[in-house]
Amino acid sequence: VCNAMSLVRFFLLPVHLPAGIAALALFWVPALAKNGGPLHRAPGRWYVRAMTVICITGVVLAFNFILDGRTDTGVFLFFLGLITGTSLWNGWRVLQAKREPARYFNRAHAAVGLLNVACGLGLIVFGVTVKAPLFYSFGPVGLIIGANMLGLLRKRTDDPKFWLYEHFTGMLGSGIASHVALLAFGGRQLFGWNMGGYAMWLWVTPVVVGNIAINALNLWYRGKSSPPHTSARRP
Repeated sequence: VCNAMSLVRFFLLPVHLPAGIAALALFWVPALAKNGGPLHRAPGRWYVRAMTVICITGVVLAFNFILDGRTDTGVFLFFLGLITGTSLWNGWRVLQAKREPARYFNRAHAAVGLLNVACGLGLIVFGVTVKAPLFYSFGPVGLIIGANMLGLLRKRTDDPKFWLYEHFTGMLGSGIASHVALLAFGGRQLFGWNMGGYAMWLWVTPVVVGNIAINALNLWYRGKSSPPHTSARRP
């Protein structure tokens, strides 16, 4: 069994790592290019493909670690794959449904939202049990993603640009994961960074910066799409 699991890692890691590097580079091209332009669309499609490979191989590796007895690593890697895949999925599929919102607010949307909430709660409990601050610090991310999905499902916004907000929120959310992987995994494994007690910042910083960017863009685009204020005329 151990040999089989080692064989899985042997074949998956050479796929997972290059896909991660490619996604990290591709992320910034559509992020900085004009929205909807050729430099936004084509690299964006390749970014989605690279991130899909990362999510699939990451989840397989997660179960591989769990079967190998490295439960902590496997559970956390699975959770990262879930929240990354969810963000990517939302950011991609909303483009397919921007003219038909009902296609976006479907049963799968509700199921994935609930799964994120359940896994977020599970990771918090697991982190407290094994005394792993990283785990119960990241658990709320799943709660936030899932709660936002379920809240949007209930409200059914009539904003014609809802797809735009969901698109950049999903894509930026998935991009956070690629930067976490670079700083936390790559920084330690590839560059030999040893930050001791400050290592937690390698995980937290991309999450904080990314969420600030998401909120700033939401405020910017929602402000632009709001109807102009007109003063009431006297009768």
